[in-house]
Amino acid sequence: MRSLAFFSFWLLASSLSAQDWAEKPVASEPQGALYPMPTRPDYTRIDAWAAHPEVVDGSDRRIAAADRVSGTFAGAGIPTFFVYPTHYEVGPKWNADIYDATYRQQVDEGTLANQAAVFNGIGHVWAPHYRQMKLDGYYTRDSAQLALAYVAFDSAYQDVRRAFLRFVELQPAGQTFVLASHSQGTDHAKRLLKEVILTNPDLRERMKLAYLVGNVVELKELNGLPLCTEPDQTHCFLNWRTYGQDYYPEKYGDRFAVVNPITWKADGQPARRRDHLGALLPNGRRGFSGSFVLRTDQGTLRVERLRPMLKLFYNWKNYHIADYNLVWFNVRQNLHDRLTSGKPAANRPVPKDFVPTAAE
Repeated sequence: MRSLAFFSFWLLASSLSAQDWAEKPVASEPQGALYPMPTRPDYTRIDAWAAHPEVVDGSDRRIAAADRVSGTFAGAGIPTFFVYPTHYEVGPKWNADIYDATYRQQVDEGTLANQAAVFNGIGHVWAPHYRQMKLDGYYTRDSAQLALAYVAFDSAYQDVRRAFLRFVELQPAGQTFVLASHSQGTDHAKRLLKEVILTNPDLRERMKLAYLVGNVVELKELNGLPLCTEPDQTHCFLNWRTYGQDYYPEKYGDRFAVVNPITWKADGQPARRRDHLGALLPNGRRGFSGSFVLRTDQGTLRVERLRPMLKLFYNWKNYHIADYNLVWFNVRQNLHDRLTSGKPAANRPVPKDFVPTAAE
């Protein structure tokens, strides 16, 4: 019953007919009805982190079939900074309490195990607990409530920003990294890119990839950071939002980014069934290999031509809950291949003080 309720919550969270949250930063000090705010995370403390190299967490979950599909990463370890999606559905406050036991368990057993774990094949995953905005903020149309929601959202972002700066502080000099996110986490990751990473030539060069999954990203909104459109590119971002064959969300069109996480292209051509390596199932096993076709269309990823048995149970309009799980093993394998090749996207802007190495 608990798992069914959690599943229903994710379907609700999936529609994300969001305001343009990243475009309206507000003062970071909450006012009025937002008080009392939950305890502010202290990222010098291990308990403020959902995933951390010194903690055994959901991202460390061993996926038995993973290495058989992707092999072992041949390069040096590359950490991932992961911003998880909305877990805080209802409650008395606008922002999540990161020390609430149920909330922490949902993060650990939900998105860390099912999404962030895909990145543990290349190095440690770092995921901060943050006081995310309550789900209601994405749906309110009342002006007074919306004003509070923007403040709550900004407070959540400020946590993510402080956590990222702590993450950078703890890395060795010059350490490369991957940025990854989902849903509300992608809203915060986009703003982090615009305000912190892409404005800093050193951080911009050290960021190998940005996985901005499960939320809208416009092709031209990330300060020149290009969309990855080939399977071996780095120094670019990836985005997909997954929907059924005949359903389109509120925001779609050619101005929105999307890449096919099987072909790793954005050309609208359907992937071949046999190239789908399988989905990550709730029990941690691999299943449904070659059971559907994926193609990109107008800034969205379409799930089409499901096998009869799959269509009987999983013919959904919106696959937001499974943005990572549906293509988990393709993401894992390509992540290894992409970081091993290390080929910078041809159309990326080069920082003014960047000096190319012999390899580039």
